[in-house]
This record gives sequence, C-alpha cells and structure tokens, in this order.
Amino acid sequence: MRIADDPSCPECGEMETSFHFIAECPMYAMVRWELQGKDSFSVEDLANLSIGDILRITKETGRFQGRCRDTSKPVSQHGE
Repeated sequence: MRIADDPSCPECGEMETSFHFIAECPMYAMVRWELQGKDSFSVEDLANLSIGDILRITKETGRFQGRCRDTSKPVSQHGE
C-alpha cells in the first residue's frame, strides 16, 4: 500500500484523517446528504453508520478507486 507523504486531503487541503474523509470533507458533502440528509457527520453520527454505509461512502466518492478489488462480483472458490 502506498502512503502519501503529504498529510493533507487531496480534495480540500485540510488534514487527512479517516474522520475527515467520512464526516467532514466538503467535497463529499453530497454523498453524506444522500445517505443521511446531512452534509457533515458528528462522532455520534459515525457511531450509527453501518459498515454498508461506510462502504457506500467510499465507493460513491471514488476516493480509493483502483486500490481495492471489485467486491461486487462473487469470488470463485477452489478454481471454480
């Protein structure tokens, strides 16, 4: 995994943290609005998000596109 030397968010320049990406970055406000009707999330909001919600945010922002395998297709087992 490549780790960026620059700790700032590539979208808005603020300090890049998991919380910033999911809850605060203004570039992703529309995704949060569509999911929960809020343009930013509090710590309490994050505690109420499901893993599916977090994965949806990640997918819809395209932020990590190309860094993870496609999980929308089933993985064959034992060479099937």
